[in-house]
Amino acid sequence: MRKKTVYRICLLLVIFSSISILIDYFNYQKEIKSTKIPSVEKIIKEKKDIDYKDSKGEEKKQVEPYINELPTYRQQYNNEMIMGKLEIPNLNISSLVTRSQNNSFYLNNNLYNQYDGLGVPFFDYRDTALMTNKQINIYGHNTRNEKFFDRLPFINLEAYTDKNIFQHYKDIYLSIDEAKLHYKVVAVKIIDGTNNEHMKVIFRSDEDYIQHIRKLLQNTLYKESNLEITSEDRIIVLQVCHYNPPNTYLLIIGKEEK
Repeated sequence: MRKKTVYRICLLLVIFSSISILIDYFNYQKEIKSTKIPSVEKIIKEKKDIDYKDSKGEEKKQVEPYINELPTYRQQYNNEMIMGKLEIPNLNISSLVTRSQNNSFYLNNNLYNQYDGLGVPFFDYRDTALMTNKQINIYGHNTRNEKFFDRLPFINLEAYTDKNIFQHYKDIYLSIDEAKLHYKVVAVKIIDGTNNEHMKVIFRSDEDYIQHIRKLLQNTLYKESNLEITSEDRIIVLQVCHYNPPNTYLLIIGKEEK
């Protein structure tokens, strides 16, 4: 009799625990869908009805000589690990990019190398030759906590889940010590947290690189039509956590302009 009572109590506990987990899950899903990021919503709304004009026919602007400002930033923050500056003007992104000896330090440290759970955007530690690497990866945090929206620039990358933004606002600029590199967004992808193909940045051969690109461009949310990437092309991958669906990453893939 006592065993049956214990069994029933255990069964009830399991049922109540399962119900509690389900309630928490659905509340989490509801929170994700209802929480809007003001900066992202503003970008999408402002540019929704713009009459986009192709600039191909416009007179080319004179290119000004590149001035490397990174040494100034290193001095300002007393941080020699500041290795670049990422700018996406149409998404209001302008952020210094660091690089350490691993892919974990700047998850929880700021530009002063002080502990900060918000971290700062950082290069993959294996991207040590930014002028020649076939693929450059930059990682940054996301959040659903409104208090931190203004401190996490990569949040605005979520605007690329809007097709209009993807189609019309392509320019990514990366300033490194040697030059200011220019990329055009060619694909947007949402991946499961277990998918790490995009983190392959070292290649044995040109063929290895091309096979990687083919895999990387599978199952994209959006992709440029007639897109072709050769072994001579270089790409950039921007990664940020994504919440819809949960436990995913948003990837913005750009191809260098020559």
